[in-house]
Amino acid sequence: MSKRKIILASKSERRRHLLKQIWIHDFEIVESNYEEDMCLTCDHRELAKILSLNKGLDVAKKYDDAIIISWDTFVVFDGKFIWKPKNKQDARNTLKSYSWKDVLVISWYAVIDTKTNTIINDYSEVLVRFSAITDEEIDDYIETGEPLDKAGSFGMMHKWAVLIDSINWDYYSVVAFPINKIYLALKELWVNILKY
Repeated sequence: MSKRKIILASKSERRRHLLKQIWIHDFEIVESNYEEDMCLTCDHRELAKILSLNKGLDVAKKYDDAIIISWDTFVVFDGKFIWKPKNKQDARNTLKSYSWKDVLVISWYAVIDTKTNTIINDYSEVLVRFSAITDEEIDDYIETGEPLDKAGSFGMMHKWAVLIDSINWDYYSVVAFPINKIYLALKELWVNILKY
């Protein structure tokens, strides 16, 4: 396995941190210019698949010999997409509805080898169950500003984590980086992360 150029097609700080967590420190960040079309399909899994792949393909066009990693993550509650909140009241209404309920987090990813034109496009999903949530907890959380730029109005790696009762399946998929699956995809493309 030889060392390859790895491109992270995301500006996400947490994905950058988690990529380093699996020993990959030598990588570049190139944000995709792909314009998302949320009307492509009503199926949340299919939409996440399409968007994650197209983001990666947009960046892949710039490289002849590189590994591109791209993602898209959706939060689904009661069968509906939960986007970033429009304002504090929108975040408040969303968070209040989560008390003792399950929220589905879907992360599709694409790993593209531009040298061989090999594409691995797969997903991981997690069911997150919240505990009882009080109005005071919601107000305090909103005042941190944290939920205002996050799909579903919450972040797993921050203060809201204290209100999570349980997680079914992979924790890292909730933070939009299924480490094991990414590792296996890279391994399939003959990328030895121990050399990064």
